[in-house]
Amino acid sequence: MKPRLYDIINTFDKTSKTLNERAKNNVDLRVAMTQQTQENSVSVGQYRIEITQEQFATKRKNFYNIYEHNELVFKDIALFESAMGIVKNLMSNKNQKVNEIEKADMAYNNALYEVYMFKSKAKSNHNEDVMLAKMSNAKRKMAEAKAKIMQKL
Repeated sequence: MKPRLYDIINTFDKTSKTLNERAKNNVDLRVAMTQQTQENSVSVGQYRIEITQEQFATKRKNFYNIYEHNELVFKDIALFESAMGIVKNLMSNKNQKVNEIEKADMAYNNALYEVYMFKSKAKSNHNEDVMLAKMSNAKRKMAEAKAKIMQKL
């Protein structure tokens, strides 16, 4: 083997070992190194996030199911950010954060449904001003829930 090729292989081997060692303590690095994307799913370590499209308030919306070793552990997560945050915190054994993200995601999902519902009622001229005010409040709740999720990432 030529010395130059040997140096390249040796450097690659050392870098790989260093990255693997650092990934043991750095979840973000571990996620980046182990993430695989398929057509309808993303896998990270032993976790898989499956993307499903479902009917939601007369529209189609993506939801995310999380599997650990092919066992469903979370169903119908509304935001991809929530699903990734849950996986990241499961990998770090931060169960409190997992529960907080799940709760905030549910609040987001409920507020999103309210937005669709109030928007539909406003279009039918059923107390339009009241419905628009309620829709605005639901949008605020959505933003608050998403901000909570983003803080937990």
